[in-house]
Amino acid sequence: MPSWNDLGAAFSTLREIDVTTIRDESERLVTIACLGEQPALAMAVGLLNSSDSRRYGPTGINPLLIATLSDVSRGGLANDLGDALRHADLLLIVIDGREPVAARVAAALRDLANLAVPTVIVLGYTDTPPIPAGDTRRAFTYAHVVALPDPGAPQASDTLAEAIFDRLPGDLHMATARRMPGLRASYARQLINATAFTNASYALASALPEQIPIISIPFAAADILVLTKNQAMLVYKLALAHGAPPEFQARIREVLPVLGGAFAWRQIARTLVGLIPIWGVVPKVAIAYAGTYSTGIVAWRWFASGELISGARLKEITDEALRIGRTRAVALAEAAFEYGTAEGSVLNRLTARIRRALPGGKAKTEER
Repeated sequence: MPSWNDLGAAFSTLREIDVTTIRDESERLVTIACLGEQPALAMAVGLLNSSDSRRYGPTGINPLLIATLSDVSRGGLANDLGDALRHADLLLIVIDGREPVAARVAAALRDLANLAVPTVIVLGYTDTPPIPAGDTRRAFTYAHVVALPDPGAPQASDTLAEAIFDRLPGDLHMATARRMPGLRASYARQLINATAFTNASYALASALPEQIPIISIPFAAADILVLTKNQAMLVYKLALAHGAPPEFQARIREVLPVLGGAFAWRQIARTLVGLIPIWGVVPKVAIAYAGTYSTGIVAWRWFASGELISGARLKEITDEALRIGRTRAVALAEAAFEYGTAEGSVLNRLTARIRRALPGGKAKTEER
């Protein structure tokens, strides 16, 4: 779960005004070197390319560079394959855990470890890592090691996707999901959760000035614009990650009837709650979280499979999101209070500036 200390990173969403930047990010070139021996290698490739994302298939250049560990050990890295591996964004090494690590595989792992490229090691068909002896162990210390005892299990694809996103640079996540359907569900969940947290954090940060009647209305209006814009960016990113055509206005028009009036009215309701002094802050943050989360889930299912979530199901999703949102709101508020009450903190300085802006506020501040 993101924390208050991550607030600066969370607010990066607020700077995403130009959708061209997002579109360019979705079209970045990605290279994932998938290395292993059959049948484990085929198993990993299958997980990366299969999903319930049925509306759109892979889009763009396939990011996979597929080779065997025998190729690496036989030719070393002083060849074209070695040059390609050095420039890869990620090494995905697949090992059949049912077999002991052969000497040639251990040699290949040692060579690959020297590349210092972000690496995921997948141990298929086992939950007990067959870690080789000697200096080859370091290949298992710098990498993210994930076990897939049952590659056919429903959660296997998500387990692999989470490991890949853990090592792959963040600015390549959307482009990778767009090209590899097996990563889309994991990307969607991460994006929805992160954006919901961003909007909840923004709602909390804007709560203090909204408690002052003279300036609450301008802040409330800005609130609606910022949070709605963040939801629009969330919808657009989900569309691109699922392989949809990149026209922004067309994607938003497409999904608005699916979202219904709740897309805007949740923000208005959230803002009106925020105008209730003090005790309205926690519900305001919870509604900001739940509204964003629900919007993301509806858009995700639409772009993934064309699914229209029923009103009853949407209510269940929103109720659960409100419950989580209230918990997050209380935790954020408590952390913000502890962080903000420190001498010279940003919150204290903001409070002082607001006091000075009020009639007679400068004199009162000087008296204090």
